[in-house]
Amino acid sequence: MRLLPLLPDLVCLAVCAVATVLDLRSRRIPNWLTVPSALGGLLLNLVVFTVAGGGLREGLRLGLLPALIGALFLLLGFGFLGLIRFVGMGDVKLMAAVGAFLRWPSAILAFAYVALAGGVIALAYAVLRGRLGPVLRNLFTLGRGVVAPRRAPARKLELHRIPYALAILLGAAWVVVARYVPALSLP
Repeated sequence: MRLLPLLPDLVCLAVCAVATVLDLRSRRIPNWLTVPSALGGLLLNLVVFTVAGGGLREGLRLGLLPALIGALFLLLGFGFLGLIRFVGMGDVKLMAAVGAFLRWPSAILAFAYVALAGGVIALAYAVLRGRLGPVLRNLFTLGRGVVAPRRAPARKLELHRIPYALAILLGAAWVVVARYVPALSLP
């Protein structure tokens, strides 16, 4: 029974691993994976914490509610990034599933660790493709446009795309490992 709460973490990593393989192959994360996973994360946490916590009230309090808040937090946070086209909508839905599995407040760490992993991967891609200068210029231009919007027509920015599911897998794995090895958690 003590290992039962580990189940949502393991299923989360399995879903992220499948998404990563699909994203690397096709540059897409399909709805048939993300939507049932998000719903499954909510249900799995309800069941796990109902059984491990000793009743439906504990399942709702410790499982479903934190899973729902985690899913909504990551859906909204990454939804904004999807709207400004930093990530794809498949990435947004995958992050909602990650939030459902990892629960609140671990969803906050997932957001930070996934963003950090994504930044490192994006820089590595830019360096390997010899595009670091243009990518950094475009990011600066994009950031400046968000802070101080101009009325003049904006030029088309070329931001390279990366298989972001890999960053999501690495960030989620970091959260899971840090949960059991606190020394690996960032302050």
